[in-house]
Amino acid sequence: EKPVLVVELDSNLSAETIRQQSQELKVLCVDNKLAHGILVLSDANAVFKLNPDPGRQRVLWVGDLDEKQANAFLDKCGVLQRGDPDLARLRDRLLDEVGANPQALFDTATDAKTAAAKAVAAFSPLSDPTGAERVKAAKAAERAVFEQFIEKKQSDAFTEVDSLLTQVPIDEVTKQDLRDQRANFRRLILALLENPTGVAPNKVHFSPLTASIGFKPAGFRAVTYNSEIKLFQFYAKAHEHAARRWFEDEAKASSKAAAGAPSD
Repeated sequence: EKPVLVVELDSNLSAETIRQQSQELKVLCVDNKLAHGILVLSDANAVFKLNPDPGRQRVLWVGDLDEKQANAFLDKCGVLQRGDPDLARLRDRLLDEVGANPQALFDTATDAKTAAAKAVAAFSPLSDPTGAERVKAAKAAERAVFEQFIEKKQSDAFTEVDSLLTQVPIDEVTKQDLRDQRANFRRLILALLENPTGVAPNKVHFSPLTASIGFKPAGFRAVTYNSEIKLFQFYAKAHEHAARRWFEDEAKASSKAAAGAPSD
C-alpha cells in the first residue's frame, strides 16, 4: 500500500516556491505513482499561486465547521456551556457573527480556560467556602475572553471590507494599483449579500484570477474564491456582517447628506 505524503506550505511563500513544491509532489505522486500526495495551503487565497492542472490535482476546500460540528467542538473544549443562559447566548452570537474556524475556536477556548483558572486561583477556600464566587468569577473570565475575541474579529472584518471598497489594492506581481476594479469589488460584495452561500464569477462578470489580486493582500481579505465549488464567498461570516453594516452606514450617511443638502 502506498504511503501518504502530506506537505504543508505557508501562504507567505512566493508563488514560484509554491508552484515548484507542487510540481515536485505531482511528479512523485502522480507521474511516478510512488505515494499519495496531499498539499496543504495555510490560506484559502494561496490556491491562486498554483498552476491550473486538473488532470494531476484536485482541490479540496476545508472551510469552517458547520453549526452542529461547532457546537460539538465547543462542548468537547468545555467552554460556553449551554447550561448557563448567558454563556449559551454568547455561543450563539459567536457562531452567528464570527463563524467557526476550528483553529480560532481552539485558541480562544484555550485562552478562556486559562483565564477562568486564574480567576479561580485568586480565591482561597476560606474566602469562598461554597465555591459559588469561584464559579461566578470563572464564568465572567471565560465570557470576557470570548467577547473580546468577537469584538476583535468584527473590527478586523469591518476594516477589511472597508479597505476593499474604498482603498486601492496593489497587484503583488506588477505593483499596479487596481483603481479600475473598485466598482467590481463593490458589485461582488453586494451580490454576496444577496447570496451569502456563494456567487458564480459569470454572475458578476469578474474573473477569479483578476479579483484575487485585490483580496489577496493582508488587510483586504473580505472575500475569497472557493476553487472547489467555483464560487466567490465571504472570507468569513464576520465579513458578511461587516459588509451589511458598511452599506447600512453608507445609506445613513447618504440620507443625512441629502437631508442637509440645499434644495434646487
